[in-house]
Amino acid sequence: MEKEIRIDALAFSPHPDDAEMGCGGLLLKLKDKGYRTGIIDLTRAELSTNGNLKTREEEIKEASKILGLDIRENLGLEDANIKNDYGSRLKVISAIRKYRPGLALIPFWRDRHPDHENSYKLLKDAIFISGLKKFKTGLDSYRPDVVINYMLHYEFKPSFIVDISQYYNKKSSAVAAYKSQFYSDVAK
Repeated sequence: MEKEIRIDALAFSPHPDDAEMGCGGLLLKLKDKGYRTGIIDLTRAELSTNGNLKTREEEIKEASKILGLDIRENLGLEDANIKNDYGSRLKVISAIRKYRPGLALIPFWRDRHPDHENSYKLLKDAIFISGLKKFKTGLDSYRPDVVINYMLHYEFKPSFIVDISQYYNKKSSAVAAYKSQFYSDVAK
């Protein structure tokens, strides 16, 4: 049986860099207040136009260090083909039950990128199923207390806003760690 590790705030990111952009400031603020934080990347973003997997791994390590994450894990789902199927749900459910987050941060349901929209559907269903006692995975059932959608490409009217002014520069540094994705002179 796998060991459970309590993470207070756990962001689920379709690709490495999405959580940094969508909720990196909130993760920094929570970390600063003493909470344990982490990111679960659903894919390795292996189909990204720029960069390669080795470069992306280095960028992930740098961004994670800047954010001060307690954990970061990659579920290895297929880039550009995220599905809400049994195998994918099982991976997400296992992560939820292992890390037992009080707060789950997931991408908003509407986005221009199909992986972002499909991630929302997968995560929403997996979060629900994770709380079912009869759904066995080797870890006890668990459902996060709070689920928050973070904004990526599609703007929506938020139900609340968290002031991250104090953390903006550090959040920007975490995003900038992904040089291969945001700076064309490095993206060769």
